[in-house]
Amino acid sequence: MLVSDIVRNNARFFGDKEAVVVPGGTTRTWADLETRTTRFANALLGLGLSKGDRIALFSPNCGEFLEFFFATAKSGVIGAAANIRLSAYELSSYLSYVEPTALLVHADLADNARTWLPEVPTIRHVIGFGGDHGFPLDLEQLIADASDEDPKVPVSPDDIYQLGATSGTTGIPKAAILTHRNAIAALQNWLAELPIPERGTALQCIPMFFNPGGPSGLHPVLLKGGRTVIPPAFDPVEFPKLVQEYRVTNTTIVPTMVQMIVSQPGVEEYDFSSLRGIMSGGSPYSVSVLKRAREVLGNVLYPLYGMAESYSCGAVLRPENQFTEGTEQQVSWLASIGKPLTSISMRVVGSDGVDVPHDGTTSGEIWLSGPTMSPGYFNMEEETARSRQGEWFRTGDVAVVDSEGFVTIVDRLKDMIITGGINVFSIEVERAVQAHPDVEQVAVIGVPHERWGEAIHAVVRRRAGSTLTEEELISFAAQRLSSYKKPRSVEFVDALPISATGKILKKELRKRYPGSTQQVAG
Repeated sequence: MLVSDIVRNNARFFGDKEAVVVPGGTTRTWADLETRTTRFANALLGLGLSKGDRIALFSPNCGEFLEFFFATAKSGVIGAAANIRLSAYELSSYLSYVEPTALLVHADLADNARTWLPEVPTIRHVIGFGGDHGFPLDLEQLIADASDEDPKVPVSPDDIYQLGATSGTTGIPKAAILTHRNAIAALQNWLAELPIPERGTALQCIPMFFNPGGPSGLHPVLLKGGRTVIPPAFDPVEFPKLVQEYRVTNTTIVPTMVQMIVSQPGVEEYDFSSLRGIMSGGSPYSVSVLKRAREVLGNVLYPLYGMAESYSCGAVLRPENQFTEGTEQQVSWLASIGKPLTSISMRVVGSDGVDVPHDGTTSGEIWLSGPTMSPGYFNMEEETARSRQGEWFRTGDVAVVDSEGFVTIVDRLKDMIITGGINVFSIEVERAVQAHPDVEQVAVIGVPHERWGEAIHAVVRRRAGSTLTEEELISFAAQRLSSYKKPRSVEFVDALPISATGKILKKELRKRYPGSTQQVAG
C-alpha cells in the first residue's frame, strides 16, 4: 500500500463524505481531495520537478497540508515540511542541507520566508497560497490549470515519501528518511492500538510539520474514511467547543495541552462523550493530571513514545496499565513509556551490548526495530551509521525495565550530568523538584564548575503567585535525593523554551553557560 492509496480508496468508497474541515473556512470531500491532489501532483511535474526532487513547505496548520502530503505521494516528489518556529539561520541551514527545488509558502509567512530564501540557492520555484502572498506562482492557479489525469508516476513502498526533521533540541535538525512503507506501517500501528470508528473525526492540534505525513498529520482516522478538522492553532479554550461541535473521536495532544484543557473554568459543561482515543506524547502524566483528565475527557489517553526516526512509533502506555491507585509498582507505571507498539521490537541494552535485566534499576539504551523505522538520515551516511547497530536504531534514551516489562526512561545519553566523576540522570532530579506543589515546570542541566566539572542546576517556572525560594526548593529536593544529586543552584524563570512537540529545549538553556560539556557534545 502507498500513501496515495488512502485518498484514492476513500474517494472511491467515501467520495461525498467530508475529508478536510477548516472551521470558518473550506470543507472538502474525499472526491474533492482526490481531484485536487492529482492536479497538484501534475502541477509539480509540470514545473519540471521529478521523482526524488524535494519540495519544502513553510506553513502553519491548514487544509493544504493534507493536499501537500497526497500530492507528493502521487508525484514521487519528496516532501520536506519545515518547522516554522526555527530562526532564519536554522531554516536556511536545514533547507540548504535538504536542497529543495521548490518551496510552498503560506501567505501569513511570506515576509518571514523572504528573509532566508536567498540563502537557499537550490530553490527555483516559490509557490504561494492562502491569501495575498506576492509570489509569481499561486497554488490555486497551478491546480486549476493542471490535468486531472492520474500522473502514473511509478512509486514503490520503499521510495522516500517525506523527510522528517528531527526535533533539533541540540542543534540544526537532521532529516530522517521516511518511506511509504514507514508511513503506512505507522498508521496501521496506531490503528491497532486506538479505538477508531469508521468515518471518525480527528482534531488536528499539534503542528503538522512534526513527523510530516505520519500519525501527526495523516491521522489513522483517515484510513477508515474519516475526516480531519484543522483549526489554525491549538487553543485550550476552543478545544472543548470543537470537540463538541464536530463530535471529535480522536486527536493528538501532549500532556501540557491536556493540563491546559482540563484546567479551563467550566470545561465540565462541554460534551466530550464522542472521544474514543487520544494519542499523547512528550512526557509522562502525573497522578493528579491523569485523574483530572479522566474526569473531564474520559479514560481515553494513550501516552506514546516515539521520534521522527520511528515515525512517532515506539511504545504506548495502554489505558488498562494507567493506575492512579494500586501497588507502588502499578502507580510507578505512569512514569513509564509502557511497552512496545504492535509491530515494534524494543531492546534496552547496557554498555556491554547485552540486554539489561528486568530489575527496575539497571539502565541501558533503548534500541528499536520495525517497519516504521527510518532507513537513515538524508545525505548523512556517517550519522546514519552511528545511530544504527545492525537492524536496530539506537535512540539515545536511557531506560530501565521493571519485572513486568514496563520501560521507564531515566535520561537522554546527552543529558546525563557528570558531577565529581559520578553520573547523574537529569530526569531523576527533575522528578524530585517537580514534586514540589509550587513547581509548574523544571529543566535540569549541568553547568561548568571548577571543582566538580559540572554542577546540577535547576531552571524552574513557579506556579502563579508562588513565593518559593531557591533555598526552600533545594532543601525540598535534598529530602528526596542523594546529596550529590540535589541541585546546587536554582534559577526561576517566567517561561521555559518549548519545542513544537512540547519538549523543553535544553540547548537554549545551555547557551547561557558557555563551556558546558553538554553544550559542546551537542
